[in-house]
Amino acid sequence: MDVWLPYLNRNICTGCGACITACPTSALGQVDSKAALVSPELCTYCAACEIICPVGAIELPYLICKVEDCNEPRT
Repeated sequence: MDVWLPYLNRNICTGCGACITACPTSALGQVDSKAALVSPELCTYCAACEIICPVGAIELPYLICKVEDCNEPRT
């Protein structure tokens, strides 16, 4: 099973804390004054952090597939 986690670009992050406040599961925290995924096991991939980040420092990568291939097993 693949585990999807947000990507936090610490070079762009300003440390404003908006994503930490928005995270409903407290998966995010601050490390060295920047946002970090401190409890990845708590992340539900809800995208609240990505949506609220004012500088676009958080991305949630998604697997993109053609409709006809989405239900096919990957090999």
